[in-house]
Amino acid sequence: MTAITSMVSMLILFTPVRTLLPGYLKESQRQQVIATSIRVDSLLTHTELNSSYIANLQRILNMPGDTIELIKTMAADSIQEIDSLLPASEREKQFVRQFDEQERFNIKVLSPIAAEGLDFFPPVAGAYTTSPRDPQAISVTIICAPKTPVTSVLSGTVIDCHKVLGNGYTVIIQHSNGFISKYSGIATLLVNTGEKIETGTPIGISGNNSEEKATQVVFELWHKGTPLNPWDYIPFF
Repeated sequence: MTAITSMVSMLILFTPVRTLLPGYLKESQRQQVIATSIRVDSLLTHTELNSSYIANLQRILNMPGDTIELIKTMAADSIQEIDSLLPASEREKQFVRQFDEQERFNIKVLSPIAAEGLDFFPPVAGAYTTSPRDPQAISVTIICAPKTPVTSVLSGTVIDCHKVLGNGYTVIIQHSNGFISKYSGIATLLVNTGEKIETGTPIGISGNNSEEKATQVVFELWHKGTPLNPWDYIPFF
């Protein structure tokens, strides 16, 4: 019995059989076994994918001919490209018009909300307009005496000053909350581009005509690129 035990022990210790026992593998051998296991698992995954692909292909090949033609037609319709060079249809043009109109309306609805807490100063004091309040107006023409100060309706920054042939100077001011005011018909400038001004600050003097005649100042108010009705924000008399 002792001899048999000794022979089995020698067989395990001095032959490759010992690698089957836990703890007898070398570090390099253990890493190799792990790498091999990973490769085998990857091969099994690819085999399963290939088997699924072949099974789907077999099902398609066994389909009736009319079913295959229907699938081809549906696939062709789904990948059909639209020629971007074709002119827009009347339906598309109508959609664009409706969208623009809705967006313009939405911006005008938000403008009074943005104006909350802002006190607009009259652009010209002691003057009158050429016509009564117009609910569709996008500008107001103010009649005033020559050399009347034209003032900023809000504090802000002068972003443009330019001269218009036959109509004096035009001044554009950027205000808070996305508002912009525009003043046309100024004879003498009192501000420069880039200058920061306060509410009621004189920006120019009216009078592009002779001193004996009344002069006109055209005022516009914009909010984020949309013209507003100045009557809705400033009391004109």
